[in-house]
Amino acid sequence: MVNKPDLFADNWIYVHDPAVKVGRVQNFRSWSPDMAPAGTSCLGLEYFCFEGDELWEAADAELVALDACVVRQPKAYPVYDETYRENLAMIRLDLKTSYPALHLVGRNGMHKYNNQDHAMMTAMLTARNILAGERIYDVWDVNEDAEYHESGTSGSQEALRSERLVPARIKQVAAGGE
Repeated sequence: MVNKPDLFADNWIYVHDPAVKVGRVQNFRSWSPDMAPAGTSCLGLEYFCFEGDELWEAADAELVALDACVVRQPKAYPVYDETYRENLAMIRLDLKTSYPALHLVGRNGMHKYNNQDHAMMTAMLTARNILAGERIYDVWDVNEDAEYHESGTSGSQEALRSERLVPARIKQVAAGGE
């Protein structure tokens, strides 16, 4: 918490300096003024690590000495492999059939890499679906590359039309081959 309401306008800033451990700084007040007490800003400093590495395993007191509060988020980034689409499709079908009133949103809820803007958009569109009593919007089509948050109301439609490009596994070339 910082006793200044307007530190910077961006929602987050990535830090590309190997001399520091922090990977991204989030300014929650830029998401909404209601996310910080009046006259203050609330910053989140994110450290990218893996479960079990030195940073993850550090004692809370050691981490607090870096930035004052610790929240560990296991499995923050979904893992994509060659069968994830099929596996996710089966899970989605089962959930839709067995739990039609269940709405999944965000990165962990959908096991889909969405940035915070897109995770929030899935939640907003889901809220509209719930209020309408039907699934007007397919939140699974919200793309993490779309720039809806800067493009006005037409941006949500653009986000829903976009297609997500995913990383592909590189095939090993046999010895002596190309």
